[in-house]
Amino acid sequence: MISFLGNISLLSLVIIPIAIIWIIIRLVRKKKLKPSLIALCVGFALAILGIGLSIAMGDTKLSLSSTHLKTNSTGMAVLKGKSNPGALVKISSDNTTFDETVKTDSHGNFEEEFDFNGGQKVHKYTISATSKNRGASADKNVTVIDLTYASAKKARDKQESRDESATDSEYAAKRESSSDSKAAFEKSVKVLAKDFSSRTNISGAVSVKFNSDDSEVTFYVPDGATELSKSDKGTIASYLFEHTKKIAILSDVDEPSLQYIQTRDYENIARTTMLGGIKVYE
Repeated sequence: MISFLGNISLLSLVIIPIAIIWIIIRLVRKKKLKPSLIALCVGFALAILGIGLSIAMGDTKLSLSSTHLKTNSTGMAVLKGKSNPGALVKISSDNTTFDETVKTDSHGNFEEEFDFNGGQKVHKYTISATSKNRGASADKNVTVIDLTYASAKKARDKQESRDESATDSEYAAKRESSSDSKAAFEKSVKVLAKDFSSRTNISGAVSVKFNSDDSEVTFYVPDGATELSKSDKGTIASYLFEHTKKIAILSDVDEPSLQYIQTRDYENIARTTMLGGIKVYE
């Protein structure tokens, strides 16, 4: 129908100018004007017919029960409206990805249900309608307030607080466990040093020191250890270093990345290397 109306309007725009030119020519030639006047009248008649039909047909109607809705206690809201029978009503969200089209019934009525979960307080929609042989309706804006938002947000905040507390507790427990393992490791290595003192012919006690994260362990031996042969120094280093690694594994802590043996005067006896070997000093 819209195409037909367009053709009528276009035809009238062609006929009227031609009829006017025809009238002028017949006036100049002093001939009867009846045929050209009839053509002009037909052109005006078609123009009036096209305008009249366009006004009568008009654009697709669209009316809504309300443009401001609120959900019930369960998050449900219903939009009702009226358009032309069989019209397609498009409902598009302005702030989500929701996009749906519903068809009106034989009386032009339609309704759309919204079901929210409290994730967002305000929902905004643009509503438009189109129907056969008519232009599109003007857009209408609808706002829906989700009344479950406050309670849902409160529940979410409460759950987040619980999760945060649980995370803090887990972290504290892990930290305490890590602290216990560290203490157990240091205690066992000190026992190793004390036991080693009683097993060797070095006069004087062997002590041990750790850095803050136990990544470095230093054994301090009596100054007389500098007089030992390189082989004896290597034997001492192998015993202390290997047992320290085993203790770290049993204590569930990382193995020290570096281990040293020094005299109390800070003379180097031996140390581990970055590749896991042992360097013995002369």
